[in-house]
Amino acid sequence: MVGFADDVVGPPGVIQAALTDFAGLVTARLCTLAEGMPGSLRSPVVALANRQGKCLRAMLLGACARLGVAEQSRLVRLGALVELLHLASLLHDDVIDRADTRRGAPAAHVMVGEERAMLAGLACFATAGMEAAAIGSGVDRIVGKAVARLSYGELLDVERAFDTSLAIPDYLELAERKTGELFRLSCMLGAAASGAAEPAIRVVGQFGADFGVAFQILDDCLDFSAQLDGKPTGIDHVMGLFGAPTLCALAADDSGQLAALLLSPEFSHGQLPAVRALVAANGGVATATRLARSRYDQAVGALGVLADSDAGGAVELLVAVTAAFWRARR
Repeated sequence: MVGFADDVVGPPGVIQAALTDFAGLVTARLCTLAEGMPGSLRSPVVALANRQGKCLRAMLLGACARLGVAEQSRLVRLGALVELLHLASLLHDDVIDRADTRRGAPAAHVMVGEERAMLAGLACFATAGMEAAAIGSGVDRIVGKAVARLSYGELLDVERAFDTSLAIPDYLELAERKTGELFRLSCMLGAAASGAAEPAIRVVGQFGADFGVAFQILDDCLDFSAQLDGKPTGIDHVMGLFGAPTLCALAADDSGQLAALLLSPEFSHGQLPAVRALVAANGGVATATRLARSRYDQAVGALGVLADSDAGGAVELLVAVTAAFWRARR
């Protein structure tokens, strides 16, 4: 079985091209869904859909569909559905986090106001629900449960603001609900569409959840590196939302300096260099990176039961796709 991302060779050119083509079809379908929204809410969703990222969740769905045989038009609709759910979460996250930019452009709430941006996110959820019902075969039930868990994860994220004593296991649970759940859904929908057996669907679902947690940890680490893909840095700390590197550093900081700084009534962007220095001094980023690697290895290890089956090709592709994104985030 393949190990950590550095040991993975990318998928063959033909398969990579097929996945790229699939992502293009998904983006086109996503834009069509966005264009069909009510006029007052359409513009922020269309703008974000046209700045679509790398369609990671749809790519995972497509890779898991290789566990069996699936109809491409159905996969494209499912891929657009999960990407639409992702857009909804981005619209809401940017309001909650007060992020000014998204993917190198002004965030939706900056352009149309917080109320319209939040309503646009709700419109995305509603459109995704209608699309799930139209696809049929129980997709609406699966998507509904996933959205409920995603929403609870968002609530937990807000409730834990300024909690400098948040334990790492609690953070990991939050990350699985907030981020891992959509990765889990993507993998399960792809596998189910291919006609895969229930045990295989559960296996790739667990892979998606674990990979999503690793992905979230690395995303937190970006706050301590140069700005990437239009992602603003430092905002989470001002809002009291502490990611894995900060939480790891807080746990290791016997002096209490970092907690005192983060909870200071005068804390602002001007103190971010001091935060970064204290997080570095307490090994926060290094510890978080090791934690992410461990969770990624756990995700890959979960696929071991499929390696000797007819699904071996799908497993290799799934690992290669996630490894490529993993390397890009490091």
